[in-house]
Amino acid sequence: MTVNRRHILAGGAASLAFPSIARASARMTAARAARMLLMGFIGDNPDTDGADIVADHLANGRIGGVLFLRHNVRSREGAEGLAARFREIDPDVFLALDQEGGAVQRLSGDLGYTPIPRAHVLAQGQSPEEARETYRAAAREFAAAGFDMNLAPVADVQDEANGVIGRWGRGYGTDGETIAAYAGAFIDAFEAEGAVCAIKHFPGHGRSTGDSHEGFVDISESWSEAELSPFSELIERGKAHLIMGGHLIHRGLDPSGDPVTLSRPILHELLRGRMGYRGAVITDDLDMGAIRDHYPQREAVIRSLVAGNDIIMMSNSAAPDPALPQKFARWVEEAVEEGRLSEQRVNRSLARIETLRGRTG
Repeated sequence: MTVNRRHILAGGAASLAFPSIARASARMTAARAARMLLMGFIGDNPDTDGADIVADHLANGRIGGVLFLRHNVRSREGAEGLAARFREIDPDVFLALDQEGGAVQRLSGDLGYTPIPRAHVLAQGQSPEEARETYRAAAREFAAAGFDMNLAPVADVQDEANGVIGRWGRGYGTDGETIAAYAGAFIDAFEAEGAVCAIKHFPGHGRSTGDSHEGFVDISESWSEAELSPFSELIERGKAHLIMGGHLIHRGLDPSGDPVTLSRPILHELLRGRMGYRGAVITDDLDMGAIRDHYPQREAVIRSLVAGNDIIMMSNSAAPDPALPQKFARWVEEAVEEGRLSEQRVNRSLARIETLRGRTG
């Protein structure tokens, strides 16, 4: 114990005496943290300027994943060509999109892929075992197209009055057991094909009355503890390896009024502490109105990391910035120098990401 304490004191003294050493350490941490950035782009085929920008970032190790939105997937040839180009440059890169089924299926029937039933319809017509086979076919197409991170399934409760989840039938049911059974079948199917799944939207978006794409959604009054049940069930069953928090405010869980994305009490104390979650946490898109309209990008990124997120999703589409990864690295470096982030904190996230990456391939 004494030796360890001396090493710690010596390290701290060295940092104070030699600020250049501290800066070099911060730069190294920032360089490693590049693997935490999941970035979107503008372009719908491999020959666009946006694809060239992403290719350059991948070649130089500046990002760990690429996010595909609807505007990136306008043809089968374009989407698969982009995935192939990016995968050739970095075989370990995460290539992510939303492939829930129903209204949220980027690789859609219009492009020649097999339509996936919306969650609510599927749960009414199929058993979890039958659903697993339905999802297994979808997962094969997903993997064959070149993707390995599905921003799904939804573990929110189904409430017809909800305009974001319920209206579109994105929820499997109203009780944790049912939701976990079908979401677990979804995860099993996609993991069997080498894809990871992001369970969303923690701690529950299903009874909300707003859309976080447009602004903050306050669930303080509409939310109940029962909405944690699907997430708890999936964690206990060993199905939860990646969880996405929502841009949701719950003043009972975090009196500061910070959205879940930026809330250490919710992500660290509730999810990791009380619920015992040990997997990775991914933000929802920091370019969504709920975050973009209230926080500068730099602050949103740093606060997301401080809160306990491991993967930072930025669609980079509201105001496309070719140099976003370089800025991301600089923001992390500055946060380390300022003492807001530690090297150990970044390393914990990188370890979780590597564990997650081991589930692909």
